[in-house]
Amino acid sequence: MKFKKSLPYLLPSLAGLSVFYLIPLLLSSYYALINNIGSKKFVGLQNFINTVQNPMFQKGLFNTAVFMMISIPALIFIALLIALLLKRMPRGQGVLMAIMMFPIIIPSGVTAHFWKSIFDVNGLINKTLYSFELPIINFAGSGWAILIPIIIYLWKNTGFAAVIFCAGMKRVPMEYYEHANCAGASPWQQFRHITWTYLAPTTFIVSILSIINSFKIFKELYILFGNYPPDHLYMLQHYLNNQFFSLNMQKLTAASYVLIIGVGIVIFVLFCWQKKLSDTFATLELGGHIPKLQTKRSQFISYLPAAMIALVVLLPLLLTVSSSFMSSHEVVNRYTTEVTAFNDSDLARNDLHFANIGFYPNNPTLEQYQSLLFDHPAYWRFYRNSILVTLPILLGQCIISCLAAYAFERMQWKYKEVLFFGYLAIMMMPLQVLLVPNYLVADFLHLRDSYASIILPGIFNPLGVFWIRQHLKGFPRECIEAAESSGASEWKVFRCIVLPNLKPAVISLFVLTFAEYWNVIDQAVVLIKSIHKQPLSVHLGSMLSTEPGLFFAGACLYLIPACLVFFIGKNHLIDSSILPIHRNIK
Repeated sequence: MKFKKSLPYLLPSLAGLSVFYLIPLLLSSYYALINNIGSKKFVGLQNFINTVQNPMFQKGLFNTAVFMMISIPALIFIALLIALLLKRMPRGQGVLMAIMMFPIIIPSGVTAHFWKSIFDVNGLINKTLYSFELPIINFAGSGWAILIPIIIYLWKNTGFAAVIFCAGMKRVPMEYYEHANCAGASPWQQFRHITWTYLAPTTFIVSILSIINSFKIFKELYILFGNYPPDHLYMLQHYLNNQFFSLNMQKLTAASYVLIIGVGIVIFVLFCWQKKLSDTFATLELGGHIPKLQTKRSQFISYLPAAMIALVVLLPLLLTVSSSFMSSHEVVNRYTTEVTAFNDSDLARNDLHFANIGFYPNNPTLEQYQSLLFDHPAYWRFYRNSILVTLPILLGQCIISCLAAYAFERMQWKYKEVLFFGYLAIMMMPLQVLLVPNYLVADFLHLRDSYASIILPGIFNPLGVFWIRQHLKGFPRECIEAAESSGASEWKVFRCIVLPNLKPAVISLFVLTFAEYWNVIDQAVVLIKSIHKQPLSVHLGSMLSTEPGLFFAGACLYLIPACLVFFIGKNHLIDSSILPIHRNIK
């Protein structure tokens, strides 16, 4: 397909990407080079120097760097172990994969109370320490505070990374393992010289996704601690958001470009590493025996940690659901820090009541649900707001992404890969950096404080084009050529031949997009100023602190659409990570 014929398919995506991301991102560099919007005096690199020397920026940079240097290697290590465990399981792989991927669809507000009950001053950890007569720790205000985002990040993202690693392992040629077995290589040698080497590109992809997702931890921190958390939990996202609120575009854009440079360097180093490792594949020359097949005992040893992993993943959800059937009175008495006449039999220390975490209510009741249904119309207004934000993005992105991905695969233009690299570059930028062009466009088009300021950039998010194109890579050209030889038009080829076979990819994109925008917090906090227009994802944070007796029922009701979307599309989401599209051609 010639470039001109591809324009109707590519132009909507390209125009949206340019208007809402690329052009305003480039123009925003103007703000980084002037002293203020009033005088507009050129100051060169002074804003960058001031930003780097700013104590709050340094604090956010240090905390973010510590968090990423611990959490990302830990995620890769744990995900690899889980992927190796999945590889050893003869049955039940799909069930465990679905459970591990479930956290990516759970909104941050749903699990917020669970993490609060674990890390708060009266939480489970301090309750355990006090039981062993050890000093309790104020996690949020101590040097241990960094453990809070690390553990939440690992719980939310490790499962998806493990599924990607498992998909990468399935693509390793089996003849290498057979040769290694015949050569007598140990399992460690096979992993080091075969599995790990062939997983280098997969590790690169997981590392990039992990870096991007590490910036999204702001959602949980915002719900738990607000815009101004304790010092050890103050991240770069907090600094950028606070510059938004003060409209300090000079510091905001300078900090964004510093962040772009830093992330770019990390990604470049990772790319060079995986290329070097891929180019130095070593053939094993060891002699020996073929390992024995798994025994029933070894299979049991594989299933035992699998069951433990599933329990850990589902624990926050189980607590939230069970607590929703408690009365508001019981919820307050279980989790309050104050010793009252109703909880004085629980463990306490110097008038500090430790949270009595339970997975079953003393007297099951529907009180929370009844109160929300009949006495809190504001909750349903926020619920409606979430639907109004999410639904147009889902429909728009699926349509735009399919058209653009088809154009990239079909058009014959020597610069198409350069153009596609631009899509990838924007996709890999942290959300806080992309908020700069979103804010500028919303301000220019007078869209601030409207849902369009979130919906329009969401529709043209480049992730969808990347995702759909990856699933078009293996599409057999002979199918398209046969249709063209019979006189089918380009549109008919797309609609009748390609689009029906994109069903798994589109459904999996639908699930991922829903997970992202049903849980939208960053964009809503920055772009929506009216409280009554905020989505429920933001309102749940205030419910946690002001209405704890109704929080659990509100969180469970908010979780219902996410669960429905996930269970409808989970098989397509798993298969789309493992199977290329050409195996499913109809």
